[in-house]
Amino acid sequence: MTSLFAPGTWDKVAAAFAPNGRRPLLAFDVDGTLAPIVNDPARARVPVATRRLLTALVRDRGLVIAAVSARRDRDLRTILPVRGIRRVAQYGLEGVIAPPALERARWRHAARNIRRILEPVAAATPGAWVEDKGMTVSLHDRLVPAGRMPALRRALRSAAVKAEGFGFSTARGLCVTDFVPRGYDKGRAIEALRRSVGGDPAIYFGDSEADEPAFAALGRGDVPVRVGPGPTRARYRVRGAGDVARFLRKLLDLRRALDPATRR
Repeated sequence: MTSLFAPGTWDKVAAAFAPNGRRPLLAFDVDGTLAPIVNDPARARVPVATRRLLTALVRDRGLVIAAVSARRDRDLRTILPVRGIRRVAQYGLEGVIAPPALERARWRHAARNIRRILEPVAAATPGAWVEDKGMTVSLHDRLVPAGRMPALRRALRSAAVKAEGFGFSTARGLCVTDFVPRGYDKGRAIEALRRSVGGDPAIYFGDSEADEPAFAALGRGDVPVRVGPGPTRARYRVRGAGDVARFLRKLLDLRRALDPATRR
């Protein structure tokens, strides 16, 4: 695993994302990547300094900037209030690559069954709670005592088996298990996003198991970046959200230095 900022590595990344006639795609998970993790997900926010960097990069017409998240679209607008970013919410069920209304309605109906499966699990587990996002449902366990986690994991495995009957699979984030319609994951989302915008090459930053399908979907000329620790298929790593902001600053400086038209 190579640090994105290691000597030699950054030179290769910089060459790929310098102004050169191509239109690269910069895609980011949000929680733990652009926004620091907090105990209450409703209080998560992308820092002002990071938002300013993203705003400047969005103005660069030679780039495509996207957020790919398990969050609802309306939550992304609150957490990341930057105009011009393409939002891919709920693993692609909302936002710029959302499926037709009839399919979304079908998943909303099915998600009610998933909530009924998960509510007893949360009720039996101190610190756990269920978030119904409409088409996906999440069980949060950040506040669950360590001693209760083995029992919760067993209960979630049982819930996952039941959810399969309704067409749902699971994706594990940081201290959260998402129940998502089968076939929807961040790998599929990245592929659909690239088809819609033609971004080449692509860089994707993510911090959890749920981001691994996105890393796997990127090709040899792309840049998959794992944020923080953990096993990963990404070729590069940064330490945390602060390093993601560092990347944004370095990229902005690079593009301004090489293309005066990007200076605003």
